[in-house]
Amino acid sequence: MTSTALAVLRAAIAIPIVALLVGRPMTAVGQSRDLGRPVQIVSPGQSIQTAIDHAALGGWVFVTPGIYHETADATNGLSISKGIHLVGLSTSEKRVVLENAGGQRNGIVVVPQDRAGCMSCHSSLAPPFGLLPGVKSGATMQEPMIQGFSISGFTVRGFINNGLFTENVDGFSIDDVHSVDNKNYGIFPTLSKNGRISHSRATGSGDTGVWVETSDNVLVTDTLVEGNLIGFEVSNSNDITLANNESRNNSIGLGVFLLPDIFASHPGAKRITVRDNSIHDNNQVNDASPGTLPAALPSGTGVLLFGVDRSVITGNRIARNHLTGIAIVDVCVGFQGSEFDCSVNPNVTPAFLADQEASNNRVVRNVLVHNGTNPPPSPFAFAAGDLTLLSYGAGNCFANNDFAISFSLIGFLPACR
Repeated sequence: MTSTALAVLRAAIAIPIVALLVGRPMTAVGQSRDLGRPVQIVSPGQSIQTAIDHAALGGWVFVTPGIYHETADATNGLSISKGIHLVGLSTSEKRVVLENAGGQRNGIVVVPQDRAGCMSCHSSLAPPFGLLPGVKSGATMQEPMIQGFSISGFTVRGFINNGLFTENVDGFSIDDVHSVDNKNYGIFPTLSKNGRISHSRATGSGDTGVWVETSDNVLVTDTLVEGNLIGFEVSNSNDITLANNESRNNSIGLGVFLLPDIFASHPGAKRITVRDNSIHDNNQVNDASPGTLPAALPSGTGVLLFGVDRSVITGNRIARNHLTGIAIVDVCVGFQGSEFDCSVNPNVTPAFLADQEASNNRVVRNVLVHNGTNPPPSPFAFAAGDLTLLSYGAGNCFANNDFAISFSLIGFLPACR
């Protein structure tokens, strides 16, 4: 079901469901048989996790507004291992809020029951993602997968690692989900495909607000990210579109990366479309933990394409990012001289080296204003401007952009033919 259809359905049934609950004391999760399957109805003081556990495959869990603390699991607020529809009946005045019950690392985790994956191979789902003893890197998208998961109308707040994490999910909709002050990542689909993130918000993440990682065919639209280290991030993923979003007051507004440490999981980062977004004032100090990859990235960046191929940046409004508005960078150029330098990084394989140049990317019809005018201290301060090209890759081109300042490693910005 699309996020639009889900929103319409949520609005249509909210009134009768709330009416059903009014005046009726409940000691257990309420049930009905609307929508052809048992429907779970949760009110404050009841357990959302219990309702999820009781829900049929493809079933519906409706949650009425209030603040919920789920205590069944010391690590995760909610754990979901099957395709269901989780609907928070939030209104403009009062939302459904899932809040850290105390020491929990993740807010909502959606992972197949028979798929250990990232949840059991890492000592922590926090940067730098240390592996447990005896575990080799390189988890891949594989069966079993959760088919058809949707969530809407939730605020997830105050978890130590992640707000909403999905792994190995095929067909997902994340609509009207607010991630607030989750320490590392806000909304984080990985090893997933055929999904949509819409009308959502992520703020206060120490790493990334919305991170699409090792995934395929995902649309991110009408979403706001602010006050994070990286607003939007796409890593080692193909066929991703980010459209009609806003990114403001982060260190990096939007980053699309080919990363060596997850190259085995998803070799390549191609066909990314970044269109019609507003990306401005991303100048927060980069305070990432030393030794992590984000610590090597310069703040004051609007859009950063890092080793990405065959992608399009078009129709965006990009303003007042102190270092650069749009930058296309080869991975080994960007990491040169850092602890992730391609010459010393053990994750850099011959296959990765063959793909690390950014190539065949088109930057067309963007409006860039007052970017690169106040670059912070950085090895890349020399390349400040509205448009920056730090790539030797073939086929990168620029056309019909409204800008004032540019820098190119090859001496000019190639025109699109």
